[in-house]
Amino acid sequence: MDAPQGRYRIVEKEGRLVVIDNRTGSPIPSSVAPPSPSRPGRGADAPAGPVAPAGPGPVDRAADLLLALVANRWDEQGRAVIAWEWRESSKVRRWDAALDSRQQRRLGRALLALAAGPLLLVLAVFADVGLFGLAILLALPPLAWAAFAIRRLQRETDDPGLRG
Repeated sequence: MDAPQGRYRIVEKEGRLVVIDNRTGSPIPSSVAPPSPSRPGRGADAPAGPVAPAGPGPVDRAADLLLALVANRWDEQGRAVIAWEWRESSKVRRWDAALDSRQQRRLGRALLALAAGPLLLVLAVFADVGLFGLAILLALPPLAWAAFAIRRLQRETDDPGLRG
């Protein structure tokens, strides 16, 4: 008994590998990648995740994970869609944006810096109470940079047309 056939198959034609769509029987152009499988809980038509591949080190991988946590969904082009709402001076504010791969990386790194500040404070408390003052001084630059980076990204990308 043969295994069931998948959506795509790869065949060799004229010394090159070609992806064939089993439903239509036609080859897929090399510039068009087959759709990636959907993530659980994200809807069947949403792409699997961020367009930007994980960076060379653990910092960029952690930033990508944080981005995946805060993104509301992924659009058909693989962009992270952000839809944040908060209150500021009794006014409701919103940030709606579809971020390209560079903007996704910037937001992920800013979120990582935002998480690093409180982590330094917690580690200082457990290490030595005398280090708490030093930890505050070390935590302020990443927190300030993260706040400014997210605000700058928000001003660059806010799209009221995405509000729904």
